[in-house]
Amino acid sequence: MATRRYDIDWLRVILFALLIWFHYAVFSLGQLEGEESNMKLFNLPLFVIIGVMHQWRLAALFVISGMGTAFAFRRRTWKTYLKERGTRLGIPLLFGIYILWFGIFEFESKTKLLFTIFPGAENMPYGHLWFIYNLLIYSVLLTPLFSHVRNNPEGNLVRSVRSILSTRYGLGIMLFPPLILSLNGILFKPWGFGEVGMWWEFPRYMLYFMFGYLMIAAKEEYFVAIDRVRIPVTILTPILAVIWYMISESINIPEIMSGGWVEHGFPAFSTNATLAAFIQSFHAWFWCLFIFSWASKLLNRPSKWLSYLNEAVYPTYIVHMHLTFFPIAVFGILGFGYYLGLAFGTILVTIGVIICFEIIRRAKFARILFGIKGGHEEVAKIFPYNHIEEKVPRVILSVFFHIIAIAMTIGLLMLIIGAGMLA
Repeated sequence: MATRRYDIDWLRVILFALLIWFHYAVFSLGQLEGEESNMKLFNLPLFVIIGVMHQWRLAALFVISGMGTAFAFRRRTWKTYLKERGTRLGIPLLFGIYILWFGIFEFESKTKLLFTIFPGAENMPYGHLWFIYNLLIYSVLLTPLFSHVRNNPEGNLVRSVRSILSTRYGLGIMLFPPLILSLNGILFKPWGFGEVGMWWEFPRYMLYFMFGYLMIAAKEEYFVAIDRVRIPVTILTPILAVIWYMISESINIPEIMSGGWVEHGFPAFSTNATLAAFIQSFHAWFWCLFIFSWASKLLNRPSKWLSYLNEAVYPTYIVHMHLTFFPIAVFGILGFGYYLGLAFGTILVTIGVIICFEIIRRAKFARILFGIKGGHEEVAKIFPYNHIEEKVPRVILSVFFHIIAIAMTIGLLMLIIGAGMLA
């Protein structure tokens, strides 16, 4: 366990890359042609892919974040960990709120919303950065647990996790986490619509984050367990996906998978609601096991690209939404059609985020704003800095890239304004 797990890094890169496609696909759905009654039938594969992916994509990312925390916490005190979380998550979050999402012009109201519990998707000041917002809160809330586990590696909690992971046939890892997730859904989902990590989704994603930490804290038992369940999970996951989709479309309770049906006059607890909670929880968890088990087998190997892509994940996530809406609006006006626009748009956004990353990583003071580790020492390793030894040319180059970084930020703001004007 002293060696780096490349499969976890690869999954992090792949899932955030899928995020670009997913957001473009979802936010451009209005460009699908046809009558509303027939649109979903004719585009059934698309809606199945989007619906199924939405159930496990974020869950898996929170598990990966928990795993990364487990590796990081071994070399840090709880004070150091909280300080690093505040820097790596808090500063980009504040930059996103007040600059990238124009909160500086409504400072008082946006600050109030920042400290409002579950402000709603239309009012949240951090936009798509809610993932960072939740992750920062989870990190603070669970630090006592993380510290306890680190200080008691052979304590009752870790031994219990190892016992679950070592259960015959892998039943522990397949059954115990989704049962806890099901309980969360049964108790909390009826009362509020779960959106972008709020209401019942808040404890749900915190559980995934905690599961990721505890599984890595158990050390080798986790990797033995996911190797053991690879085949049964591969068989059961697509079956659960079909069952989940059928139930989500057939049960007459509105928002059965998103929550909040009490507001529509339906009882909080019923057989259908309980069944849906179990199916939803097992479906999402089995997808996590599916991708983690195969990644462990196929992706646990280094690559010259992995370090680069892993560093690019955070800043590209921060900027990708500003690059998404403009091509959606332009291609809609040009009449590209949904699927052609999706193909070209995803490519353009991907190129755009990499260009932004290349700019940001070369500007020392921009790095911290976009969540990139390291300062002057790391910048000095990057071309063209690593080919220049004289101080004056390096200073000139640094000023140049900081100007470019500022221009890039202004460009991102102009793109989001332009998309709003064209929509």
